[in-house]
Amino acid sequence: MHESTQIDLRSSIKNKIIKDIKKIRGKHAPISEIVDNISKTLTVEKLYDLREKDKNCFLFIVKNYAKTPKLRYFLAITLANNSSDFLVQIAKDYAIKNDLKLIQYSIFPRMLRIQLLLIKELKQFEDYNNFLEKLTIIRRKFRVKLDKIKNLVELI
Repeated sequence: MHESTQIDLRSSIKNKIIKDIKKIRGKHAPISEIVDNISKTLTVEKLYDLREKDKNCFLFIVKNYAKTPKLRYFLAITLANNSSDFLVQIAKDYAIKNDLKLIQYSIFPRMLRIQLLLIKELKQFEDYNNFLEKLTIIRRKFRVKLDKIKNLVELI
C-alpha cells in the first residue's frame, strides 16, 4: 500500500469516524492472522466503540507485524454477544463467501464474555460505508438464520 494512501486513511478515520467516538480503555488481547501458514500477531493499539453511531460496530487499530503499513484498521460487527463453536460454524459460510474474517474476541475483558465478530480490513477510506453496509446485511442474515434454528428446536 502506498504511504500517501495510508496517511489519507489515517487522517480520514481520525477526522470523520473517531472524532467524537468513545475509545474502549484497558489492555486488549492481540489478534492473530495466518500468513503463509504462519500465525502472525497483530497488537491492538486502540479499540473504538462505534455503537452510538453505527449499531453493533467497533473499529480496531492494530500494529502491523510488518514494517509497512505501520498500522492497520479493521471494521468489526458483533454477530453474537456470547460466542460458541456452534455459532462459528453457522457464521463460517458468510465469512468465506464475502472474504471476511471471523474472530472470537473479548471486547470488554472485565465482563468475561467472548463475542463473535465479523471483521474486514479497511485499506481505503472510501470502502468504509460499503463495508459497514455489507457487515450489517450479513449480521441481519445471520440473526434470521439463528431465529430459524431456535424455532426448529422449539418444535422438537
